[in-house]
Amino acid sequence: MRILEVCRIPSGRAGFRQGEDRARLPFHLQGTQGVPGICLVAEAIAVASRRLQQEILDVCDFLEEGKRRYGREYTQSLEPPEQPIALGDLEFGALDAATAKMYHESYHYIGSYRPGHHFAFRDRNSGRIVCIGSVASFDLIHAEEKIAPHIDPRSVSVFSRFFAFRWAPPNTLSYFWVKLRRQMIEQYDTKLMFSFINPNLGFNASSHKAAQWVEFAHEEGTRYMYLDRRYRTMRFFVENYGASDPDQLKEKLGSSFEVSTIDLRPMLILAIPLQRRARKAIPTNPHLFERPVL
Repeated sequence: MRILEVCRIPSGRAGFRQGEDRARLPFHLQGTQGVPGICLVAEAIAVASRRLQQEILDVCDFLEEGKRRYGREYTQSLEPPEQPIALGDLEFGALDAATAKMYHESYHYIGSYRPGHHFAFRDRNSGRIVCIGSVASFDLIHAEEKIAPHIDPRSVSVFSRFFAFRWAPPNTLSYFWVKLRRQMIEQYDTKLMFSFINPNLGFNASSHKAAQWVEFAHEEGTRYMYLDRRYRTMRFFVENYGASDPDQLKEKLGSSFEVSTIDLRPMLILAIPLQRRARKAIPTNPHLFERPVL
């Protein structure tokens, strides 16, 4: 059995010693308090295996929940098309709230429904949904004071959700945005739109920036909050428990509530003016916000 020798690794820090086969085997020690010790690889593997098994069970439960709630519509949407779909096959149109809710909760990485105006690209040949996008009302209070001198906040919306299947044709987001932009201008007289990008998940906003979105602000204070091991949004906790303050939520929910402790990069708030006057609301350099605690 291979043994790793650990030399003065501070508590809660990752460390390794390179073995004879030059394999670098990372592991995590809790509570070593700087005392030399010996960590069995088998023990580390067992811990990782238990965590992996729990993650697999959580994913299985998540998929089963989707099947129970949405039935055949959910399972059919997971099946890839028999023939490749091209951009020319896509047809833009409105999406009902019930179907949008299924996509928000079951497919989008945030995992929660946000009301608003919902749209989709469907394959004109089969009618199946290729991607969905949703627009919500503007509720970024910390951004409102920055744009109010230039534009009526009631003419502002938030591009809150977008999801496309892996088999969607290339450039689906860009094509979808062209259609959505026209829809928001003609039907709702929207003058400015915002969208969030989370760089902690590897998103770099390249598709948005290619479509002329610009950085409006960086929002610091990003934290991930969990209820019963399921990620939940700040909006979820405010709507259901009346607060987003971790200390208050911990007091209310006890051990079922957890919050991330690692440092996270600021969220990016992107903006795009849809009408000429709204360009005045775009700063020369991005604003710096602190995520509000409600």
